[in-house]
Amino acid sequence: MKPVGLTFKKDGELMVVHLCLNCDKISCNRIAGDDNTYSIVQLMNESVKPDTDLIAKLCNSNISLVSQEEKPLALTAIFGYDYETHLK
Repeated sequence: MKPVGLTFKKDGELMVVHLCLNCDKISCNRIAGDDNTYSIVQLMNESVKPDTDLIAKLCNSNISLVSQEEKPLALTAIFGYDYETHLK
């Protein structure tokens, strides 16, 4: 499984989107308390412009990655309301 981005559940919970490298299945997993938050932020930053093949797979699964506009919401979900102090 390869992490390819982040998405929001309908209730606002942030989840990691994974792509199976064997079968191309897309799955979403909750972020655990012991996950490295800075790796999660890096994943979000790298997934802003996914390739067209991945976009098609995500669309077929009704999954949309966190957009640039949603980034502040995602950072708040990761770090809390004072997220800017964690990014310095």
